[in-house]
Amino acid sequence: MQSISSLRYLAAGLRLACTALVLAGPAGAVAADWQPTERVTFVTHASAGTGIDVFVRELAEIWRRHQIVPRPVVVENVTGGAGERARQYVVTQHAGNPHVLFGYTPSQVNTALLMKSQVTVKSYTPIAALAVEPLALYVNAQSSYQSVADLVEAARRKPKGVVQGGGPFGNVPSLMARMLANEAQVEFAYVAFKGGGEGVIALLGNHVQFIMEQPSEVAALVKDGKLRPLGSAQKLEMYPDLPTFASLGYRFKPLVQFRAVVAPPGLPAEAARFYVQALERARQTPEWKQYVKRNELQEIWLAGADFVAFLEEQEMQYRRLNREIGLLK
Repeated sequence: MQSISSLRYLAAGLRLACTALVLAGPAGAVAADWQPTERVTFVTHASAGTGIDVFVRELAEIWRRHQIVPRPVVVENVTGGAGERARQYVVTQHAGNPHVLFGYTPSQVNTALLMKSQVTVKSYTPIAALAVEPLALYVNAQSSYQSVADLVEAARRKPKGVVQGGGPFGNVPSLMARMLANEAQVEFAYVAFKGGGEGVIALLGNHVQFIMEQPSEVAALVKDGKLRPLGSAQKLEMYPDLPTFASLGYRFKPLVQFRAVVAPPGLPAEAARFYVQALERARQTPEWKQYVKRNELQEIWLAGADFVAFLEEQEMQYRRLNREIGLLK
């Protein structure tokens, strides 16, 4: 559950965002003692088109367009193994490499815990957290479920008869649905795919009954009348009449679906400073502001000690939640 500490870190980040200094002019590379000398690779554990993939590609394009990073920036999708392939790729194969970055999400925190991976939040060099994405619950537009209450009642009549689709179990969407089910005293079944995109396809084919997704990832499908949202973790400008889980009477606290950047262990301090400044520069651009608005994101800014403390708090939060719902002993 989202703790007071997490909210405090987010609030601190928002204050920092409001008072941050612009570290360079509107164009040109970041002024720094260190700069990349070769191509920079942004690694993501997710498939193309997912939220974190879009996030790192947006940053890469902003860096290129505004010449913030003076070398080409590419995105590499290292999928599979519930994120473990990507974790090992970054932490083990690229330890000390100042030309590799990792798009970091809560699923990377939690699946590592569930798999008892040797890679933890302390395995990386922290760079910064930039945004939080909301989540909404969607059904096929042809589904008979017209509300969250309909979905819950169906699960009550037939335990595990209502199936959620999504990425590897342990990611934020899977845990949010588990929290909803626990409070409603019902049980959903879960089908795990390599990524959330496959869960969307399964819902379109009526192979699962619902998904939890970021609005940005399925907005076109809603507009085309193929999917229908039933509820959301927070009020959405995109769907002003959509009820939140809290407004429906649920007391669980939505998890923080953050979007952040970390780097391999052993990153030189001057390289870490360069990337912090490069991200801060990216946040000042019109393209970033448009990306945030288009995808219904909440901006945050956590770097340095604040980001370290936030990550450690997130790990403790997921460890506690996993124990509460019986996923960890």
